[in-house]
Amino acid sequence: MMRKWIAMLLIWMLCVACAAAESAPADGLYTIGVSSSSKMFKIVNCLLRVEEGKLTAVMTMSGSGYGYLYQGTSAEADAAPVENWTPFFEDEEGRHCFVIEIPALDTEFPMAAWSIRYSKWYDRTVQFFSNTLRPYALVAPDGVYSGVLSSDTLMDGMECLLRSRDGEMTLEMDVGEGAQLTVNGQAAELAGGVARVAIPSLDLRMSVSIDGEEGWLKLESAAIAPYTVTAEDGVYSIEARTDSGLLKFTDCRLTIADGGMKALLTAKNNSFDYLYLGLAADANAHSDAWIPAVPNAEGAYTYEIPVESLDNEISVATYSAKKKLWYDRKIVFDSSTLTNE
Repeated sequence: MMRKWIAMLLIWMLCVACAAAESAPADGLYTIGVSSSSKMFKIVNCLLRVEEGKLTAVMTMSGSGYGYLYQGTSAEADAAPVENWTPFFEDEEGRHCFVIEIPALDTEFPMAAWSIRYSKWYDRTVQFFSNTLRPYALVAPDGVYSGVLSSDTLMDGMECLLRSRDGEMTLEMDVGEGAQLTVNGQAAELAGGVARVAIPSLDLRMSVSIDGEEGWLKLESAAIAPYTVTAEDGVYSIEARTDSGLLKFTDCRLTIADGGMKALLTAKNNSFDYLYLGLAADANAHSDAWIPAVPNAEGAYTYEIPVESLDNEISVATYSAKKKLWYDRKIVFDSSTLTNE
């Protein structure tokens, strides 16, 4: 009887394990819904990364009230060393975000939260719902970035450039002449030893084959940084793209000298009396940095501005004297359109 009971128990445990494996999401990035036991612990957004069955969640809170999380009870958090606590990082809106490994989906588990204001732990429970999973692509803002690859092949630690434009991203890597490289089944373009290949998302493991070695490749969002794009000293014409139909330029002359760049922009219309390199919210406090419109011989408004990098978005605010308002805009100087004058 005992042997029969043990056999049944083993079968049951095996079935549970198989069911859990089958219910685990496929490797990838997802958005996912999360519930919390407290209105004071509100999760407004959550990304889930799945790698070989390991679940990692990036939770964005509604505010900035919590400084640490701990997977367990408040008593366990108090007893744990500080290095076992999960600290926050801030998003662009100042909200606190946490990166945590979670044990399972569709199961409540305890989460202690450290209140910055009250300097104490609070007991919470959270649950991640598998029926809310949606595939997600993490795309860098338009621009050029330097990066370092992660891989289980010889490409681990390799430096790269990431180019992002209109939601599409391309990797550039120096793999050497004659290399054979495919990423997600797509053969890379090779020129002068530099490979170029499109990727669907950051923080996502992709299949890779290089010179017959099979494995995976990933570019972490935390491993990229803005990259300065420039050209040789000279005077050029260049296309200046913007994110608004209300701010357009009919001409742009770019001057590069000793590594410094400045652009003379000619506006399509005379709607804006000043530009400010930065955000509209900061412009009024820095009137000494306003760039005035200067009419050219034809009466069109022109602006001369410094340029830190080509191919990267530059935040600029435009001022309408008529409406007495500043507006946020973006400008990109497209290096592919450079023409010597």
